[in-house]
Amino acid sequence: MTSPRRTGPPRCTVLGATGFVGRALVADLVAAGHPVRVLSRSAEHRFPDQVEVTLGNAADPRALETAVGGADVVFHLVHSLARTDFTEQDRVIAERLAAAAASARAGRIVYLGGPRPVAATSPHLASRSEVADVLLGGEVPAIALQASMILGPGSAGVELLSRTARLPIRPRPRWTARRSRPVALADVRHYLRAAVESAPLRGRFDVSGPETISYHDLVRRCARVLRRPAALALPAPLWSHGIAARVAGVASPVPPAVAAGLFASLEHDLLPADVPVETVLPAPPGGATSLDNALRAALGVPLPGAPPGRSYQEENTASSAATPERLWRAITALGGESGRFPPGPAWALRGLLDQVLGGAGLYRGRPDHPGTGDVIDFWTVRHRDDARRELVLTADMRLPGVAELTLLAEPAGSASLLRQRVRFTPAGRLGDAYWHLQKPAHDLVFGWLARSIARAAEG
Repeated sequence: MTSPRRTGPPRCTVLGATGFVGRALVADLVAAGHPVRVLSRSAEHRFPDQVEVTLGNAADPRALETAVGGADVVFHLVHSLARTDFTEQDRVIAERLAAAAASARAGRIVYLGGPRPVAATSPHLASRSEVADVLLGGEVPAIALQASMILGPGSAGVELLSRTARLPIRPRPRWTARRSRPVALADVRHYLRAAVESAPLRGRFDVSGPETISYHDLVRRCARVLRRPAALALPAPLWSHGIAARVAGVASPVPPAVAAGLFASLEHDLLPADVPVETVLPAPPGGATSLDNALRAALGVPLPGAPPGRSYQEENTASSAATPERLWRAITALGGESGRFPPGPAWALRGLLDQVLGGAGLYRGRPDHPGTGDVIDFWTVRHRDDARRELVLTADMRLPGVAELTLLAEPAGSASLLRQRVRFTPAGRLGDAYWHLQKPAHDLVFGWLARSIARAAEG
């Protein structure tokens, strides 16, 4: 039995408020005007002045009773992965939380866990699923939000990912072929906040990013966002989770026990298997955050901006019998294995040269719907405007300056016109020399590119 709804903003209690998700959630709740209480094991942790702090351990029944007393919403973000007995510890915490919430007549419990296993799985994922079962079976309405990998600053998973992406030679054990749907911290925060305002729910709901990707490709994508040189990936059949965890313990601040649990979870695909959360809670404004932008936010990599200073600029045009809408679809389909930039051999040669110079090299990849901040092969999208049908790309190749490519689909009677502008901002005299020396090849390649896009739109 739950208590009647109080007037004013719902009162929220956050367990696990010192984690990277918890810190962000507390800030969001305070900004939204909610009375917030947290349960913290140490007085050394700093929270906003408006936050009420209860000192204690989440496994202590008395501390739990104090923390959840008077709460409309209880967020459970605790996970004891650093302990060897985390499975038992997390089950005990869940059972005691369910009892304390029922005794306090809390309005609801919101639990952030992992995807439900569909087969034999790691102890880490099995434990998270067990916690969800305990809370969902309790008296207080509970919702389990299930995310495979949350990309945000301060995440142990992101720390391991970025360290691996910086390696010039990377081991590639078989388990890095497993796939998941990484999700941006911003989107997780949105759904946690939405769970406060919704009617009480009961059930498991998957919180997933827009792309399904293997861990190996996620590392490569991370390296591209960081603009790291292309790396050599070597098959490593003997590279176990334990070895990877011990190396991580030396090369990163992530404790080996935590790294071992995370790596063991990669033994299985971490794909959504339950009801998508957007069927019961409103989706983020503007839709899900793209993978590249989620990585940018997690790694602190800014979006590319328009380079200042003097620049060279050239423009090509190509007529197409297709409509402007079809021409725009051809422009936004560029990149990846199926939309390679023509002429292919020229770009492959340029990619090989870039790899020799320590750049991104022959990387080919793109999201399904690339937007501002996303990576497309050798380029990053600086701006996308669907109303104007304009795409602005910044080159990520090693250059003595900054190169931009703008593609614009314009109406031309019953047909369309592709307007292509190349802008190069040189870095000193070397950049000036580069522009003039490469101009004959540049004119040939970009002219071919414009005509090929126009023809593709007609196909």
